[in-house]
Amino acid sequence: MENKKEIFDQLFTEYRDWIFRLCYSYTRSETQAEDLMQECFSKVWINLTSFQHRSDYSTWIYRIAANTCLMLLRKEKNNPVKYHETIKDNCIEEKYDDNEDQSAVLYKAIAQLNEIDRIIISMVLEDVSQKQIGEVLGITENNVNVKVFRIKKQLKELLSKNN
Repeated sequence: MENKKEIFDQLFTEYRDWIFRLCYSYTRSETQAEDLMQECFSKVWINLTSFQHRSDYSTWIYRIAANTCLMLLRKEKNNPVKYHETIKDNCIEEKYDDNEDQSAVLYKAIAQLNEIDRIIISMVLEDVSQKQIGEVLGITENNVNVKVFRIKKQLKELLSKNN
């Protein structure tokens, strides 16, 4: 059987980019996303020996990352500089080509969603299956399907207001 360090190294190698993208989708800051990713993997290391294999490693790690991002969002509620303002500032400061501009507009709209909807749509954008999203959030796959439909509808409305 592999030891803890070998398992951790394998998990880190396999999931670091995925977790970084999730964290970056919340922060739009590479530095802050790196910090969040490091915090996520610290939690993975600490809890690795207690992992009970009731789900895949990917589900477990994604849940840790989602909870870590949620904690950041809760902390930022008390901060006068809101998440969507940070995205707005980043968008103004940088010059984007058409694809980057569209991404910036999309992330600005995502920032206006509630916390759970942000997690769900971030997972959808990462091509996480609806079954796995349900496992991470503790809801049924059917409920995920309904939520994704409603989130997409809400994003369309937000994007049409911005055009």
